[in-house]
Amino acid sequence: GAASTPHFEVASVKVNTSGEPSSGDARNGRFTMYNMPMNVIIARTYQVANDTVMGPDWLETEGYDIVAKFGPETTGETLLLMMQNLLADRFRLAIHHEQKAVPVCALVVGKDGPRLREAPADSQIKSTCSRQGTQLTCQNQKTTMAQLAQNLPRWMPRDWFDLPVVDLTGLRDAYDFSLTWTLTSRRDDPVDPAAVDLFDAIQDQLGLKLEQRKTSVDRIVIDHIDRVPIQN
Repeated sequence: GAASTPHFEVASVKVNTSGEPSSGDARNGRFTMYNMPMNVIIARTYQVANDTVMGPDWLETEGYDIVAKFGPETTGETLLLMMQNLLADRFRLAIHHEQKAVPVCALVVGKDGPRLREAPADSQIKSTCSRQGTQLTCQNQKTTMAQLAQNLPRWMPRDWFDLPVVDLTGLRDAYDFSLTWTLTSRRDDPVDPAAVDLFDAIQDQLGLKLEQRKTSVDRIVIDHIDRVPIQN
């Protein structure tokens, strides 16, 4: 029925060849995307990472403008369905999901359980890092394990982690904790005996572990898509 296939009241879709930066937002009943690459449009529509959209090369280079109107009672979830329908109508997009096992650096709970303090309800989300010589200390307030997994590669030099870091702890709460370790430029750099390896620090200070695992990621595989949209 109509409820399961919501559509935008009005929508205009066209190819953009301006070369200008991409932008987009959804507010006051207007949904806009400007010069947005198709792989990003699809990733946002299906709520996956950009690099998990599998399809022709032009998805990353071809930009599109979308301007659409939606009613005031539209939820975020309905908006995504409207987007899915718009892509199916105008680009004849057909996709399927595929689970692919990929190696990751998994954040997991250590054998003796986590050493984390649950954050008090009135605590503010905060993460501040301070450096003394080669030693780095990061104080985290009201931080989830998913956020910690996102932060670890940001705290380290580029490409220090050669795999994506993912949270597989199963811990759902937000915690207050501090982590101190010695910064090395690469994973296997020799360190002086007084140095604290990040992997050891995570184990000793947080009761967690980083280990290589395979985990399944959801990929969007494109079966069909038109490069030129059906006109408005």
